Amino acid sequence: MEVLTLSRLGIEPSITIPEINFFTLSVENKNFLLNILTELKYQVENGKEGGFNLSLGFKPLSMNKSVSVIFDFTYIDFNSKAITNLLIKKFAEFLGLGEQSEPLSNLESIILNLAEDFRIKSGLNIDYDTSVNVNSLAKVCSLKVSDDKQTLLERLCEYVNLVCDLKPLKLFVLVFGKAFLSEGDIELLYRHCYDRNVRLMLIESTDKTERLINERRLIIDKDLCSISQGFDEFNENY
Repeated sequence: MEVLTLSRLGIEPSITIPEINFFTLSVENKNFLLNILTELKYQVENGKEGGFNLSLGFKPLSMNKSVSVIFDFTYIDFNSKAITNLLIKKFAEFLGLGEQSEPLSNLESIILNLAEDFRIKSGLNIDYDTSVNVNSLAKVCSLKVSDDKQTLLERLCEYVNLVCDLKPLKLFVLVFGKAFLSEGDIELLYRHCYDRNVRLMLIESTDKTERLINERRLIIDKDLCSISQGFDEFNENY
């Protein structure tokens, strides 16, 4: 059983998530919580090195490539800059397939004819580049991800599907998710992540809820003392 490990100075024991578990990190010290969230955002969204280290088994993983975080439940952006960049990368891979060479060649010819016809008829002394640029072509096609799900749970599951299709997602993190999701919703989201081979982690400022089946929990109190729950349990009740 491979264990996903997320470690950082000040978080002891490390966050360990076996395949059959999800994890809740409850940080009651406000300053430490702010530091954790700021650092997490910096590493995941900007791809920079920081205090968090992620590994699956003995294999180190990139925080930027392997983690996705929802910080704002009021606006889950299916077409964020990060998602758009991944979508364009996927589109570029598609265009690089051998079977697309003829359509691309025909497209370049059409663009060349249009540009030359405009130059002649306008009488303007202009230069042009008719080579197909992936970014420009993506804009011409208006590539966007559809967001047609209704409930928060449906949107989160669809977001997991999207990110899994665009990058090797291994950890999906929700910040203050228990304020918006019922216990039943969390259980269903955990099962969906499990089916996509993704580990689920929730970060809370406090957590007085009853621990769920398959939930590991680490509480860091106001004095930065740690209380771990469920670390020795390997519940197979999936």
